[in-house]
Amino acid sequence: MVQEQKKSGKLQIHTENIFPIIKKWLYSEHDIFLRELISNSIDAMQKRKALEPELKDEELKVQIKVNKKKKTIEVIDNGIGMTATEIKKYINQIAFSGAEDFVEKFKDKQAAIIGHFGLGFYSSFMVAERVTIDSLSYKKGTKPAYWECEGDTEYKLKEGSRKKVGTTVTVYLNKDNLEYLEDHKIKEIVEKYSNFMPFSIEFNKEVLNQKEALWNRKPKDVSEEEYKEFYKKMFHDYKDPLFWIHLNVDFPFNLKGILYFPKISNQIDLNQGKVKLFCNNVFVAEDLKQVVPEFLLLLRGGIDIPEIPLNVSRSFLQQDKQVKQISQYIIKKIGDSLKEIFQEDRKKYEGFWDEIQHFIKYGMLTDEKFYEIMKDQVIFKTTNDDYVTVQEYKDRNKSDAKPYKIFYASSEDMQVTYLNLMKEQGIEVIFANSIMDNHLFQQMEMKLPETNFVRIDSEINENLLYKEKTEVVDAQNRTESEKIKEIFDRILNDKVEASYSKDEYGEFIKKHPEAVNVLAPYVRNQDDHTYIKPYDIPPKVRAEFAEGVFNEILGKAYLAVNTEVKHLKAENIPAMIVFNEFMRRFQEMNYLQQQGEVDFLKNHTIIVNSENEIIRKILKFQEKGETEKVKLLVNYIHELALLEQKQFSGKELHAFIEKSNKILQLL
Repeated sequence: MVQEQKKSGKLQIHTENIFPIIKKWLYSEHDIFLRELISNSIDAMQKRKALEPELKDEELKVQIKVNKKKKTIEVIDNGIGMTATEIKKYINQIAFSGAEDFVEKFKDKQAAIIGHFGLGFYSSFMVAERVTIDSLSYKKGTKPAYWECEGDTEYKLKEGSRKKVGTTVTVYLNKDNLEYLEDHKIKEIVEKYSNFMPFSIEFNKEVLNQKEALWNRKPKDVSEEEYKEFYKKMFHDYKDPLFWIHLNVDFPFNLKGILYFPKISNQIDLNQGKVKLFCNNVFVAEDLKQVVPEFLLLLRGGIDIPEIPLNVSRSFLQQDKQVKQISQYIIKKIGDSLKEIFQEDRKKYEGFWDEIQHFIKYGMLTDEKFYEIMKDQVIFKTTNDDYVTVQEYKDRNKSDAKPYKIFYASSEDMQVTYLNLMKEQGIEVIFANSIMDNHLFQQMEMKLPETNFVRIDSEINENLLYKEKTEVVDAQNRTESEKIKEIFDRILNDKVEASYSKDEYGEFIKKHPEAVNVLAPYVRNQDDHTYIKPYDIPPKVRAEFAEGVFNEILGKAYLAVNTEVKHLKAENIPAMIVFNEFMRRFQEMNYLQQQGEVDFLKNHTIIVNSENEIIRKILKFQEKGETEKVKLLVNYIHELALLEQKQFSGKELHAFIEKSNKILQLL
């Protein structure tokens, strides 16, 4: 009996500590080991196909077998195989890549070879206590070779038992990684990392991979149904994508891919999209911020870049000038494609605008070049029930006013009273219902000369007012509007008190010395400050002031709710709430950043309509001294106006209903 010949030796590596490094730091996820073993098998079959072109693709496949009892995973292929000498060369000499050597030797025949670093095989030691190789080379007359290693620098090499050309790698899992014996785990890894391998990957007699990535075909050769089906399989989404963009470029870099536009909710969620990066059909990463700008991560799809500069683990992108070029190309391609649809099929563009507007606006806010491409394709729905660009709005609504004002509302269901007023006066309004519109308006105002975006509840448009309206002045030189303002100011604010610092009051006295004696009974001093309650000064006394003095004092009072009296053309409206455009934007942006509770209406202005019959009744009640009725009506009108601006809490709603019932009793 011939004694079996065995060889033992030491792995040719540069350091004794290579295995701890592989196990802990080389790869970011343990799942990678199966990807690498499958990739090696695909490489081996690519090589065999290059050398034996008569072989049919169906004859070449990867098989995965799990033995729960033995706690093993086998990855079996019928690729090129290895001799004992080749195992010593390519397996024992870590980081000496067999792929590099093969590509150099057969560069005219080879297809895309995945491996470039020679360390992929050793990723199996992240999960294994022992790994074996049983391989038979395609070369005639060679014997099968068997290799075994337990994750240290010792290995065994002897004659193997494999009968057919190819390689079997057996991973004996350690106790910490037995999860890889589960069927669902194997399927999950193959689908994620190796879904588009050119040969079948079989597990339990089932082919796990799709094999073909559509981006490898020319756009003209792919049907609409194939695009949709590919999307649904890739992302397990039962809904059709809105549309897609097929990327295919050979120069100055090689890139193929498909980016799908899914339905995007009003809440921007960067985890919603998934743009996957592949290298020669092998999944590399989903965190693509170096290649794909952040705003494009809202999309779904795959990009395959064969020459992408990767580190040894294929898990992270290296900083590279080419990476920036690729990023610029993708941005331009997306922008140009959207621009083309806008120009050639406006109806289609408008049809999916509501779904993609958040993505486009987010992109414009975060990427200057994308802004420049898309600025003329941003559209807004209008009160005329169509869509317009900013320029189209200006063309339709001619005005010599500077700055030019573009009026907008939050939606068709918000600020309804204001909307109806604007419609009645023939003023067109756009709807801004994206959470990013405030930011976009800020950006566009900086870039568009003399253009302001104004929400319709930020001011009362001059066209809504009776411009030439004279008011009767009473014996105390007070107009009706001034009386209304005082009533509302006093009731809607806890206190109305003007505040002057020592220096400010000194300046006031210099300017109005005649007012000092008149004001003396109504002044209090505290901590170097002077305080005056302007509405405590009787009308007769106010009449003694020089013109404008009283209003100057009033201007120094802090009012949480400020009253302005206007002559609105809509006589049926008693009052409306407005608040400063700039302050509202600031508060809303602050709210988005902090995600906290913000009372947007803490400080606002109430526009009281002096043309309204109820307001006139309030004046009559005031003259009769019926202060309780006045207080009830003022608070009710204020809350009625607020109701259009915010949703009442249960407590607020209860109080409002109580006031409503009391109002009914007055009828």
